[in-house]
Amino acid sequence: MKLKIHILLIGLTLTYSFPTLAKRYWSPDVLTEWTLSLNNGVAYITSPQFVSHCLYSRGQIDMDGTEFNKAQYAFAMSAKARGKKIKYVVDDTQTVCIITGLEEID
Repeated sequence: MKLKIHILLIGLTLTYSFPTLAKRYWSPDVLTEWTLSLNNGVAYITSPQFVSHCLYSRGQIDMDGTEFNKAQYAFAMSAKARGKKIKYVVDDTQTVCIITGLEEID
C-alpha cells in the first residue's frame, strides 16, 4: 500500500513539476522602434516593445551558418535599412528568446 502511495506521489510530482509544452507565437505588438546588432556570432533585435518575458528586451538570431538563420539575418538587415516595422516569432517559455520567424509590416 505504501509503495502505491509513493508511486502515485512521484507520478503527481513529475506531472505537475514540469511546465506544459512551450508554444511559439507571433509577437502581439509590431516593433516600430528597434535595433539590429551583431555580437560574437549572435544577431540581436532589441526594442522596448519586445515581449516582457524576453530578457534585455531583445531576441536573438543564432548565426550558426544554417541557411535559415542567414536568411533571417539578411531579412532583418533589409527591413532595418528600409525603415520597416517587424513582427517576430518566439517561444513563450524562454527568457533568452530565439527568433524563429520574422515578418515585415508596412
